[in-house]
Amino acid sequence: MDVKALFVDAAGTLLRPREPVGVTYTRFARARGHAVDPVEVEHRWRASMKSSSGALRQRGDGRLFWSRVVAESVGVEDERLFEELYEWYAMPKAWWIDTEALHVLGRIARQGVRLGIISNWDRRLRTLYQRFALERMFSVLVCSAEHGVEKPDPWIFKIACRAAGVSPRQAIHIGDDPEKDVAGANRAGLVGMLYDDEEGWSGLPDRIAVLRRAVFR
Repeated sequence: MDVKALFVDAAGTLLRPREPVGVTYTRFARARGHAVDPVEVEHRWRASMKSSSGALRQRGDGRLFWSRVVAESVGVEDERLFEELYEWYAMPKAWWIDTEALHVLGRIARQGVRLGIISNWDRRLRTLYQRFALERMFSVLVCSAEHGVEKPDPWIFKIACRAAGVSPRQAIHIGDDPEKDVAGANRAGLVGMLYDDEEGWSGLPDRIAVLRRAVFR
């Protein structure tokens, strides 16, 4: 395989919240006078996210989607609380970047592979991309909210390949979701790889080397 581009997922793969979502929501909610439990908030948050699966969720700035998620997670509609949380997650201090990922991906980029990000996210991702200076490493950013299509739709992967100037058969996508990241990429003609927390990023160069030696018929 002639690997020319490597795309990575953002949330859950390259970027992680600095603390559990339930903890953050609870901290902000209690400051607003709402008595909530972080475990219950986390449970409600996961249920809210799951209930929207399959829909184009984060349109535009994502406010309609996230205002519902916040209300369902905390159990109360509080516009100011929503705005505070919305702004919090637009700031770099709310997120942690996997430094091992940056180290390994940097090595891969030096081998002539173009790097990019493909993510189901609202437009705040563009802000984070700029504030973290990720454009220095990832020359392509394809955010679902900017194109009106989400993974696992093959079209979002094809948009990324076009932006990188490569064909799908020359590209790899890695992410933490078996359906959205792996199966979606495969259906678009890329090679989808599942990110595994236990394995980490250290084995990625070897996995790519194996693909480069392989002959697909």
